[in-house]
Amino acid sequence: MPVWFGDWIKEQRMALNISQSELSDRTGKQIPQSTISMWEQRKNGNPTAQNVRLLVESLGISMNNFPWEHILFKDKYTEARCNQMAERFYLYDLASASSLKTFEGKVYELKGAVGVEKESGEVRHITDLYYRTRSVISNKRLLAKRKNAHDELLKVSGIKKVK
Repeated sequence: MPVWFGDWIKEQRMALNISQSELSDRTGKQIPQSTISMWEQRKNGNPTAQNVRLLVESLGISMNNFPWEHILFKDKYTEARCNQMAERFYLYDLASASSLKTFEGKVYELKGAVGVEKESGEVRHITDLYYRTRSVISNKRLLAKRKNAHDELLKVSGIKKVK
């Protein structure tokens, strides 16, 4: 039976026997207690997809185990954005890519465990590049991206063609 996102948060929080303030602390105070309270009272607008991820993981639940099919949001746009957040693009997934672009604007062609920067020829191990990666491309198709440097690198649903 579907439940509202705020109701689900409250259920999970109560099962862990933690307060709204403690949940806020678990998010590194990125989500204030007052916002959690408003969601639980259904008084606040929809959470961002990033806030859903942050809350779910702060509750100790994997995004892959989040019950998407049973959660109601106030609009379909938020639901679609949140569903896109479900699948992380891992370091080992880079083996399926041909190139990546970093937040510094550098483009690296991937060759096994290394990336070769297109302009300078600089060679970096993919483990050095992963956390700086903004987008991942293979055969002119966007596989994964992250909006901000501190976000998770996430698979793009409905793989998009790039120029």
